[in-house]
Amino acid sequence: MEVPKKIVWLASYPKSGNTWMRAFLSALLNNGEVDINKMVTKTIFSSRDFFSEYTDIDSTYLTDKEAKQLQPEVFNYLAITDKSEKIFIKVHDAYTLNQFNKPIIPTESTFCAIYIIRNPLDIVASLANHTQISINKAVHSLVDDDYCWCAQNGNINTDIQFRQYLSNWSYHVNSWTLYAPFPVYLIKYEDMVVDTFNTFKKVVKSIEADKFNDREILKAIDAAGFAKLQEQELTSGFKENFTPKTLPFFRKGAINNWREELDVEQASSIINAHKKIMLKYNYC
Repeated sequence: MEVPKKIVWLASYPKSGNTWMRAFLSALLNNGEVDINKMVTKTIFSSRDFFSEYTDIDSTYLTDKEAKQLQPEVFNYLAITDKSEKIFIKVHDAYTLNQFNKPIIPTESTFCAIYIIRNPLDIVASLANHTQISINKAVHSLVDDDYCWCAQNGNINTDIQFRQYLSNWSYHVNSWTLYAPFPVYLIKYEDMVVDTFNTFKKVVKSIEADKFNDREILKAIDAAGFAKLQEQELTSGFKENFTPKTLPFFRKGAINNWREELDVEQASSIINAHKKIMLKYNYC
């Protein structure tokens, strides 16, 4: 059976603006309304519940290698059976190959990927807040070749998500922007902040959502404004926030806030490790 190319991957290193992008798309596709607990994304690539729903397999009995062999087929099957014109899937995994040298992200069902990149210096404090670790540990995470989220040993476990292999920040960026065999549209978080309309309009064009005019795009941008997302989290909570309730998911969203949150040694560690890619994207 032919697999339709309808999946749009919303890919990013964690804490790079993926949630804001999903909120915008949710508002765009819902007449300017967005509920942060009911966003447009079908699922996250690493979801065990989604995997079990489509395979009828208890994923806790699978190793990470076994899961990565089956996950591409799950999303190909989703593309065949789902009636949506486009399917939006969040993903934090680096673009890598499984044990049989096949991409974990299926090419057959992929329309394109939107890769959101953010200055790694600004990621550090946000990552520390989200994962409840120190700034120093967050710095180490961004330079760690073996860094991953969830199910870190790759063996039988009951985590709600499969292991997400991230590697270091530069590797993650290159894996998606240099090696993926389908169209990848890179969006800078900083452009989302300082040139919001043109940046989100670029996203709309990338996913070929030509039916939306400038007024509708502006309406979606307003609905997904950072302050409004913060207000929703304050009043209704956010199911994706696994930190204590006193620590918000939507924290600051600022540019160059690292100057107030990192010391010289911490900033130097990030720059020394990622200078080549940071220079490429004007981050240093």
